[in-house]
Amino acid sequence: MDPQPPGGKSLRVALLGLGNVGRPVAERLLDATWRAIVTSRGVTAPVLVAVGVRHPERARGIELPDSVRRTDNLVALAADPEIDVVIELIGGTEEAGAAVDAAIAAGKSVVTGNKALIAASGPRLEAAARAAGVALRFEAAVAGGVPILGPLVHDLAANRIEAVRGIVNGTTNHILTAMARDGRSYDDVLDEAITRGYAESNPSGDVEGMDAANKLAILARLAFGEWPDVRALRRETPAVRGNAAPGITAIQTRELTRAADLGLTIKLVARVERSPEGGFVAAVTPAAVPITSALGQTMGVTNLVEVIGTPVGRVAFRGPGAGGDATSSSILGDVLALARGEGSTWDPLPVAAAAREVLDDLNDPRAWFFAAADLIGGHVPTRLSEIALATSDEAIVTRPVALEDLRARLLAFDYNDVSLYPVLEMGQG
Repeated sequence: MDPQPPGGKSLRVALLGLGNVGRPVAERLLDATWRAIVTSRGVTAPVLVAVGVRHPERARGIELPDSVRRTDNLVALAADPEIDVVIELIGGTEEAGAAVDAAIAAGKSVVTGNKALIAASGPRLEAAARAAGVALRFEAAVAGGVPILGPLVHDLAANRIEAVRGIVNGTTNHILTAMARDGRSYDDVLDEAITRGYAESNPSGDVEGMDAANKLAILARLAFGEWPDVRALRRETPAVRGNAAPGITAIQTRELTRAADLGLTIKLVARVERSPEGGFVAAVTPAAVPITSALGQTMGVTNLVEVIGTPVGRVAFRGPGAGGDATSSSILGDVLALARGEGSTWDPLPVAAAAREVLDDLNDPRAWFFAAADLIGGHVPTRLSEIALATSDEAIVTRPVALEDLRARLLAFDYNDVSLYPVLEMGQG
């Protein structure tokens, strides 16, 4: 499919949304210097012809020329016959989904960074785009300005992908970095992050792990050829009884301090790998990783995605995972890919297979980290020392052990409120 008009004419672009990402996208599409750079690289620069926003009268921090139409009817704009490409940057799933559906039905190519929409409706949107013969591109949906989806599909095509994992949410990584570095509480750091604009006023999608789960679902589809059910991805670490709260919301500063005593830190790690029986083994939970590892050294809002494959081994993609300028780089990169005649993000992969079961990656024996105040002084009961790989005051790293075995040992000593963190790169896992 070739979205570029005959004769090398500029693609006519409609931009939905003028927020933190939409504004820098618009600025560059209108900037003569940027357009000259694009042209110097042999690409016909796209032209911004229309903008759709919910409240056209609101100041947006950008002055649009009279040549750019404005409207609050996003669905009608998405279906406008004068438009070649629709860039969706309004977020959410309902209104954005309606606009994307309208664009595809009208034969428009779509560029979006909407990971929630892609993760929730990926199979349907892929089928619709393929049936309509249009391109759907979403590089910005994972890791902001870090190019990972394109390399996963194209540059690593000679490999059998075995696993993908990483830190894919900058907000949670900023919070955990500050807690570990400064010894501050989760609530204190979160409040500051909201005040400084690092986190949304309602940060639940980030701190409870849903944003990272959406991104993992997209990575899984491109790595393994199936769209997993994002709702099936575990987002809670186990506790001695049941599960801890989702995402990073249950992590205590004391646990980060005790992890550091053992050369570890705690990160929200999204991970997926092939199941020997078919399907996925996956989760998005806090995990203990060595401080000196690539994951442990990823600080602040930086994202890191590692791809493990054969024959390449381990390849890492690292960079700014959020922010308007960084994310606009991926959005504009997708628009220019369309201008070059490229297709959807999943091209040239075959149609995604029906999703199979997502298996919990904490079911098998593995190493665990936990901190318990009753261990002060390094007194470790015999039933725990039997499985201990490393210990310090108040903390233990176990050898590979089944979760239920570990729970039974801890319950015997009334450690009822202890969270259990899987350990990656130390012991099994």
